[in-house]
Amino acid sequence: MASRRLNEALPEFAEELNKLLLASKEPELATQIAELTIARRCSCEDDFCATFYTQFEPSTRPFRNAHCLELESKEGMIILDVVSTRIAEVEVLYRDDVRQRLRAIFP
Repeated sequence: MASRRLNEALPEFAEELNKLLLASKEPELATQIAELTIARRCSCEDDFCATFYTQFEPSTRPFRNAHCLELESKEGMIILDVVSTRIAEVEVLYRDDVRQRLRAIFP
């Protein structure tokens, strides 16, 4: 299955993520949003999960040497796994808008 750019697949969420990163004083991560690609969505079937991977899916959870960054979202939860200064996973919970769109793109 082909990957999709985040700002094309979920433009409103990409903009939200960019603003949250800037508000969290993470401008280096915010610059990645324009080029961030959704490689695949989480394969769990939890009805609250809208998590997606941007680089690869780890063989073990969590990513090795990952830095986790929880963002202050007004809706749901957003936690980034950052590996070697790159966003590797965007854990999105309790966001039906993101979940529905992801499942449409990656059935």
